[in-house]
Amino acid sequence: MAGKQPGEGEPESVRPSGVDPALEPYRPRPIPTRHPGQERLRELLDDLVADLPALGHEDPGDRHGIRATTRAWLFHMSSHHTRRTYWHGLSLWLSYCDWHRLDPLAARLADVKDWIGGLGEASPSTCNARLSAVSAWYAELIGNRLHDDNPAKLATRRKRDQEPQTRALSYDELVALLRYARERAARLGSEAALRNRAILEIMATTGVRSGAILHARCGTDGDVLTVSGGNRVLRYRNKGGHRKTADILGLAETALDDYLRARAAREGHPAGVSPDWLFVTTSGTPLAQRDLANLFHDYARSAGLADPEDVVPHSMRHTVLTLGYEQGVSLEDLADLAGHESVATTLLYVRRSRRRQTTQLLADLVDGGAPARSAPKAAPGEEKTRHLRLVRDA
Repeated sequence: MAGKQPGEGEPESVRPSGVDPALEPYRPRPIPTRHPGQERLRELLDDLVADLPALGHEDPGDRHGIRATTRAWLFHMSSHHTRRTYWHGLSLWLSYCDWHRLDPLAARLADVKDWIGGLGEASPSTCNARLSAVSAWYAELIGNRLHDDNPAKLATRRKRDQEPQTRALSYDELVALLRYARERAARLGSEAALRNRAILEIMATTGVRSGAILHARCGTDGDVLTVSGGNRVLRYRNKGGHRKTADILGLAETALDDYLRARAAREGHPAGVSPDWLFVTTSGTPLAQRDLANLFHDYARSAGLADPEDVVPHSMRHTVLTLGYEQGVSLEDLADLAGHESVATTLLYVRRSRRRQTTQLLADLVDGGAPARSAPKAAPGEEKTRHLRLVRDA
């Protein structure tokens, strides 16, 4: 499942060769998916920001100029995910300004609306992310007394589709997927099979996003550690840059231990002490997002799930929250598990399940039958772990 890593093969030039730059809009280079390290990041931002259009000539001696302020703003972001998103949104806005010969410091709300309108079929979340990036940039300029207006602040955000588009697996589908992963790991015993099983078990019991899996490091100084009670804990930053933790318990812990032992045997060191990425290929290359996507597609197909191409890494997060809700776990506990700052976000994941339960209740009443009973009460001390029991019994 090894693949070309993010950033490899990307063109050095931001414009097509052989084309007069004056006749082509600026095309931003992407920031690598993984954090390249502080020194490399600083060098990279120096080059990228220096190439931004529409900002005029930079005075190398002005440490408070627009470009210098933009570099510092991007460099000091706590979330690399936010940095990449804001960089892309800002560069597209400045490309628009350059193409239309518009000074960004003279732009008005109407200009921002015209730019957003030009995004065409982009999803509401994409358009809103672009607006947030530009608005945050103007706010930074205002805070540094480089400007006095934020034309993106009043731009109307597009309403998101309240119906989740990501597929959530049913309980039987989750059981089938995990059963296949367990049987394959037991049959082959290879590092790759053990790794894939560990990934699925962890995501099925914690509901973490793929970023937590891809960016976790092993070893005592990494994002996976052993706490005093003997259980492993996954420490990670969410896409907002906040520190989060997820307990690795039950079969997920067993699967992770099996994978780390197999990997340690190949690398020749004690299990779990390598200061490296937690999940890697057998050549030591860290997994990329496409590797994770291929894992879900391939295992869903092999497990006999219908429409396996619709099963994506984020499906597991929807599955955990949906099944947890259907088993009686409170929305507050689910929000805490998912790392959501607001229960309103968690409601977006379980909206379909809530509507189905309400419809079933009304259907039973109309049919004259007894309403479907709610999920049984958890036994004392079981309230916080019911989402884990679903997978342990699979």
